[in-house]
Amino acid sequence: MLAVPVGTGTARLRRNSLPEPLIESKHTRMLQRFRDDVVFPLRHVGGSSHLAGRLRCLPAITICWLTLGMTCKVHAQASDAEDDNATNAAAPAICLPDGRGYLNARLSGALQTELVWGNEGMECTGAVRPDGGLRIRFSHPDSASGGRLVLLFGVAGLREGQSAKALPVNVTVIREGQGEFYSTQGDNKCTLDEVAQEPIAGIPHRSRSYRISARGFCTGPAREVNGDGVVLLSRFDYVGRVDFDTEEQTEEEVLAASRP
Repeated sequence: MLAVPVGTGTARLRRNSLPEPLIESKHTRMLQRFRDDVVFPLRHVGGSSHLAGRLRCLPAITICWLTLGMTCKVHAQASDAEDDNATNAAAPAICLPDGRGYLNARLSGALQTELVWGNEGMECTGAVRPDGGLRIRFSHPDSASGGRLVLLFGVAGLREGQSAKALPVNVTVIREGQGEFYSTQGDNKCTLDEVAQEPIAGIPHRSRSYRISARGFCTGPAREVNGDGVVLLSRFDYVGRVDFDTEEQTEEEVLAASRP
């Protein structure tokens, strides 16, 4: 038996109960320091125990560390969300993933301009009309008005995947933000010289989406719905897309919904 003075008393240890020496390393030094500072000191000062006082501090220390960790995690998640939103907001509109979309058109009358829209910055969609045929839509920022300029081409009698020539087409021009709507209001003023459809492969199966290309001209103007202005598309050609799985409004329904 060995007698070791501890504080004001004496602790007796069996010979076989002596602690084994720790191997010196960075981690063992940290463990030793933690043990000496927090858990194992048995010194008494004025009859009070440092051990009891420090043990009482452990819950508060633990709560502080947990709060700090949660705060850092929330801050990191918020930063990631802000970065994702910034990336999405900065992403430009594109017409076709392969980069082949475009629209060229010459407009005269109330709109005197030559449109040369490329794939980037232009939105293009297409769908089946409820009354049959297709409606192809192109839109692009309008630098003159600060809004968007929209062109709609309504093609009656064109079936899925079909190519054709000399097809009548209804044309609508919309200046979003200006309240200006122009329409031929019929398919006897504009003609598609040629129109062709090429399937766009879907993943994992082929979808009912097609790349549609066309060129044509108008012999009569599109008249303003709520005014006296006219717009003539003397020529146009485009490559866009059409999805036969979707159905949208006719040009007449679009104009009716746009009237005040």
